[in-house]
Amino acid sequence: MVTPRIIGNFRTIEPATPQTRAIEGRAVIPGKSTLRRVELFDACPTLNRRAQIITGSNSSLRYLRMARIALCPDKPGYAPISVALGSTQEALFYVNRGSAQIRVAGAEFHLDAFDVLYVGLGETATIQATSEICDVSEYCAVDCHTKYPPALVRHTDIEGTRLVANVGTKRPMTQRTVYKLVDMNVQACRLLFGDTFMANVGGVGSYPPHFHGPDGPHGLGPDAKEEIYHFRCASTVNDDMPYVLQNCARPGEAVNTYVHLFDEQAINVTPNYHDTIAPPSVDFMFAWCLGAFTENVRDWAKIVTRPGYENEW
Repeated sequence: MVTPRIIGNFRTIEPATPQTRAIEGRAVIPGKSTLRRVELFDACPTLNRRAQIITGSNSSLRYLRMARIALCPDKPGYAPISVALGSTQEALFYVNRGSAQIRVAGAEFHLDAFDVLYVGLGETATIQATSEICDVSEYCAVDCHTKYPPALVRHTDIEGTRLVANVGTKRPMTQRTVYKLVDMNVQACRLLFGDTFMANVGGVGSYPPHFHGPDGPHGLGPDAKEEIYHFRCASTVNDDMPYVLQNCARPGEAVNTYVHLFDEQAINVTPNYHDTIAPPSVDFMFAWCLGAFTENVRDWAKIVTRPGYENEW
């Protein structure tokens, strides 16, 4: 098992609209003169605010949304932040670093780094910092119709259970641990969530190339899942700009093609095969969130593997 660890430095940016956070990633497709356009997002938080990162207006995602909440009690403007979910919205709150106290429906939940809290339809979650820095990601699914109770999943509680998978054992550079924090252990309409930590600097994540469109290989049908990746990257080389290369090849294409992503960027990987390659100097981890196209059809393991890679799992 790869032990979870915080990667990269905490940093914030000035307030920005969801439209300005959308980045048009571009990748050269081998053998073609056209560029592949990919939906990337600046996911860096804004101090003592709730920042909308991915919305229905700045992405093609039908169901998934993302926000960031960064709280520093010693900095100007600090106050607990309340997030009111609509009557058809469910959400989860994941602590990237620090710790938080979250109040939902009169109950209080304490979360440390890498813990997650699921919150059901129509609830209001109030997030308060209980450390010098409290850095929280919020993932939301819309168009949901069944209310489920709040559920706290501590990262340490799932270690050693079936919710933790050590994968990539066939190739040293792909070795990693996948923590399925919100899976069948949590009742939810659409959401699935976890994080992945690499065993080696310069590793390969999500390998082999796959996507969550089991009605494929060329389409996304009722059993499919949308997916967001959020990356944290750091380099072992001084003054180096760390990045990863994310596969954005589409099913049916003959070759893989990759787009650059940097620290604190997120990507909509839904339509693409996904695997992630880091340069030899770069350490990275990523949080991933899936949104089911059909409510309560949440088996994320129903995937399409790129032809020729079936024996690489």
